[in-house]
Amino acid sequence: MNLQFFGSSSRQLFGAYRPPANGLPSRGAALLCPPWGQEYLVSHRIFRRLAVRLSESGYHVLRFDYYGTGDSAGEREEGDLQSWLGDALVALEELRDISGCQTVATFGIRLGAIVAWQLACTRSDVHSTVLWDPVVDGSEYVRELVKAQAEVDRWLLTPVRHESSPDRAQDLLGFPLTVAMRRSIEAVTPDIFLHRTAAHVKLFYSDALPGQEKSHDAFHAAGTPFHAETIRGQTPWREDESIGAGGLPVLVLERMVEILR
Repeated sequence: MNLQFFGSSSRQLFGAYRPPANGLPSRGAALLCPPWGQEYLVSHRIFRRLAVRLSESGYHVLRFDYYGTGDSAGEREEGDLQSWLGDALVALEELRDISGCQTVATFGIRLGAIVAWQLACTRSDVHSTVLWDPVVDGSEYVRELVKAQAEVDRWLLTPVRHESSPDRAQDLLGFPLTVAMRRSIEAVTPDIFLHRTAAHVKLFYSDALPGQEKSHDAFHAAGTPFHAETIRGQTPWREDESIGAGGLPVLVLERMVEILR
């Protein structure tokens, strides 16, 4: 695995690149788009394992952090979904340069799935996109984060007062949700999937996150063929749940690699 910084001097991004393992012939390239906040933390281990499995299957793989997240440069308050798409475009070009591949597959979890999908809509060189529990209703997503924060606060010995000013960032589970970020998330609706793309669309859903039929309706309306599977279990990409259930969902990862082929 090669760790590296890339991008412009004013917007340095951090990435972890894996070539095909053991000198395997190249089967293509895959770009992994992470989610945000707590979901970034609890999915980090499975994303790393997915990168390993793709590499062992002959793929060039690049995991990266958006600006202001993870090990990339920038402050946590900087960024929204639109700027993340710009970062992902830079990462895609970096992966193409490193691998020599002309086309790329994109993977994404939750908000990262929205970025992966937008790449597939934006670039003709994205031949496949794999979306795992994509956020379909951004407003509901934010409400669930606020609810989760309220539950955390309920168990604190010292009451916490959260700023309610509309122009201030709101702390949600240890991550600042800025006004710009909130607006970009709340703009996510099923209509985002009304765009037609030439990329092959693969959808994976967890039992614990229902309501994905709205995205299916949008795909049908746009005339975009897709393949969808439901994964039995809670939310297997979450490390805090999968560890207690007996470890990482290896069979799920194998299925993702298999279906990409």
